[in-house]
Amino acid sequence: MAQRLLQDPETDGWENTDFPIVCETCLGPNPYVRMQRVEYGGTCHISGRPYTVFRWRPGNDARYKKTIICQEVAKAKNVCQVCLLDLDYNLPVQVRDKALGTEGEGLPDSVVGKEYALARMAADGELDDRSKFSQSGPNELLNKLARGNQPYYKRNQAKICSFFVRGECKRGAECPYRHEMPTDGPLSQQNIKDRYYGTNDPVAAKMLAKAATMQKLTPPEDRTIMTLFIGGVVPEISEEDLKDSFYPYGEVKAVRKIETRKCAFVTYTTRDAAEKAAAALAHQLIIKGEKLKVMWGKPQAPRGGGGGGGADGKGGGEGAAAGAGFATLPGSNQASALYPSMDPMQAGTRAAGEGEKTEKRGQIKNSDGGGHGDDEKPAKRAKADAPAAE
Repeated sequence: MAQRLLQDPETDGWENTDFPIVCETCLGPNPYVRMQRVEYGGTCHISGRPYTVFRWRPGNDARYKKTIICQEVAKAKNVCQVCLLDLDYNLPVQVRDKALGTEGEGLPDSVVGKEYALARMAADGELDDRSKFSQSGPNELLNKLARGNQPYYKRNQAKICSFFVRGECKRGAECPYRHEMPTDGPLSQQNIKDRYYGTNDPVAAKMLAKAATMQKLTPPEDRTIMTLFIGGVVPEISEEDLKDSFYPYGEVKAVRKIETRKCAFVTYTTRDAAEKAAAALAHQLIIKGEKLKVMWGKPQAPRGGGGGGGADGKGGGEGAAAGAGFATLPGSNQASALYPSMDPMQAGTRAAGEGEKTEKRGQIKNSDGGGHGDDEKPAKRAKADAPAAE
C-alpha cells in the first residue's frame, strides 16, 4: 500500500471526475442538489482502487448517500455507483444478465486480474460502449420486469434507528432515523459484491420468481371479442401512440381512450390479430416510458328488453327484474333491469295487490262525496233543523 501511495495518481490511472454516474432515484427529486466532492476519498468496494467520492442528500426525508464503487467498475456493468442497479432498466444485475444471456461475464476475482481487465477495457474503449446493455434489442423478460421511468424515492429513506429497536432512543421526533421495527427475511441480507456480480442476490431471486409465475393472457371462448383493454394510460400517451404500438399485429378497427379512467380500448378487425397482439404485448407493453397493462375486453351487458334474454329477443329487462326478486311498481311497465337500491321492498314498502287497489280506490271516491258520505249529510241537516221546528 505504501508503494502505491508514492506513485503519481494520474499515471497510475486513479479516478478523478467532476460528476458521478447515478440513477435518477438515487439523485433525488431536487434538481438543485448540493454535492460534496472528495478527491480520492475512498477505495472502491469491488476493485480496491482509490476514486473520487460524492456525497449528497437526495431529499428532506432521505438519508445521505455516497458513491461506493469507482466509475470504471460501474461502466463495466452499466450500473449506478450507489445502488448498483442497471441504469436502463432499473433492475438488479443478476436479472439483466440472465435475460441477456451474459451470466458469468464480468471482472475477475483477483486484484491483479481486475486491474488488468479494467486497463484493457479502458484502452479498447469498452467502458464507454454501452451497446451490449442498452441496445440489446427487445427482451421479453426485461420488458416484463422493467419498472418504467418513474423513480422510486422510497428507496432513499433513512435507516432504522438501532436505539429505537432496543427501546433506548430519547430523541423522539427529532431523530433523523426511522422509528420502525426491522423485518427479518432474505431481503435484509444483502451485500455489495453479490449485487454487483449477480450471484445470490435475494432481490433478483424474488423478481425472477415473480416473472416465472406471471400468467399468460388466455383468450376468451367468445370468438366475437376482438377488443383489448389497456390500463395505466397517462395523458401524455395519445390514441395515435396506441395505434402505432398495436398496428404491427393486425389492422386496428378503432382506438378509444378514456381520460378520466386512464385506460383505452383497442379493437381489431379480426380475432387472430387480437390474439397475436395479446400474446406479444402482455406484461411488456411500454409506451413513452410507461408500462401499461394489457387485458382482454369483456362484452357489454345487454341494456333494455331488446335482446339477449331468450330466443325471441325478449326478457332482457323483465326477466332480469323478475329474476332479481324486485317488486313491480303499480301501473308501470318496467322494461329495464332494476338496481338493488331501486327495490321498494328493502325499505319496508309492500306493493299493493289487486284487491287492495280496488279498496283504496273506493275510499278515495267516498272521501270526494260519493258512497256513504252522501247519505250522512241529509241526516245531519235533519238533526240541526229539529230544534228550530219545535
